[in-house]
Amino acid sequence: MNDIKTYLNILIESLDKKSKVLNDILELTKKQQQVINKEELDLDEFEKIMDQKQKFIEEIGIIDSGFQSTYDRIKDNISTQLNLYKDEIILLKQKITQTSEIGISIQVLEEKNKQNIENHFKRSKNKVKTFKKSRTSVANYYKNMNKLHENQSYFLDKKN
Repeated sequence: MNDIKTYLNILIESLDKKSKVLNDILELTKKQQQVINKEELDLDEFEKIMDQKQKFIEEIGIIDSGFQSTYDRIKDNISTQLNLYKDEIILLKQKITQTSEIGISIQVLEEKNKQNIENHFKRSKNKVKTFKKSRTSVANYYKNMNKLHENQSYFLDKKN
C-alpha cells in the first residue's frame, strides 16, 4: 500500500513537471505569435523559438513515457482498491485536466500561428509575383521602344 502511494505521488509530480513544461511551450508559442505578427518576419528568431519548443516537446515525451510506465505498474492495484487511494486519484484527475487545458490552449494558438504564417508567406509570394510582372512589363516596354526606333530613320537639320 505504501509503495502504491509513493507511485501515485510520483505520478502527481510528473504531471506538475509536465504542466510547467507545457506552460513554457505556451509562452514560447505566444512569443512566436508576436514574431509572426510583425510586419517583417524575422526567420532567425522564428527558428530559434522553434528549436526551444522542440527541446520542451522532447522533455514532455520523456515525462509521458515515465508517467505511463509508472501508471502501468500500479493500475491493477489501484483499480481494485479505489477507496484507499481516493484522494490521490482525485488530485491526479485534477492535474490531468489542468495539463489538458494547457495543451488545448497551445493547440489553439498553434493553429492561429499556422494560419498567420501561411498568410504571411502568401503575401510575400504575391509581392514577388507582382515584382516579376512589373519587371517583365518594363523589359517588354523597353524592347518595344527599341524596336520602334530601329526601323525609323532620323534626319538632322544642320542650320546655324
